[in-house]
Amino acid sequence: MKLFLATDALDDVQWAGARALIDGVVLPDAALHGAVTEDESISWLSDFARAAVMPVFVALPPLSAERAEAEAERLGRAADNVVVQLPFAEPYIPLMHRLATNGVRIAATFVATPAQAMLAARTGVSYVFVDVDRLDASGGSGASVIDSARRILDGAASEADLVALFPAPGASLLACATGGADAAVVGTAALRALLSYPFTDGPAMEAVRRPLAGERLRVTPS
Repeated sequence: MKLFLATDALDDVQWAGARALIDGVVLPDAALHGAVTEDESISWLSDFARAAVMPVFVALPPLSAERAEAEAERLGRAADNVVVQLPFAEPYIPLMHRLATNGVRIAATFVATPAQAMLAARTGVSYVFVDVDRLDASGGSGASVIDSARRILDGAASEADLVALFPAPGASLLACATGGADAAVVGTAALRALLSYPFTDGPAMEAVRRPLAGERLRVTPS
């Protein structure tokens, strides 16, 4: 399963990328909002995407469907590896299909059921983001939605990647992986936590002597 890092900090992207830990970057919604002009925001996105050298997912600001189309095309052309996120909801669904047909890579967001995943994939999007964190927080099972959606997309021979959005590190992340998610979105803190060795406070064992053969079997010191 691939991992996408949720951050707009290029240092974090380069740290994780140098260790081959991630396969993409999901920018925070507000990443482009600090720009003074639209040209400045596109320039920043273009520079970031080229430095990241992997898929970079960017969300549109709240816009009408008419304005969203032009903005999505503008963002999608910033760099070859930019993927535009659009909510799977009216009136954006026809827009998803038009943009995907015109070569803009689209990720469908706000997907919460296997049926929605199936319908989103039919529009031609490249990625389907399932709200695993929200499903788990509401008492549901994001991993179960991933599992059912995986079987549906496989049965339809869909080429869309199924992405688990913010599964909790541990059981939820592993359940999404075994359930067939193509990728999961994680934060920098979660990624670093996954590196930690469970029997120490740190990520490595430099300060801890490995037991000799049979030493782990001893209940009391000899």
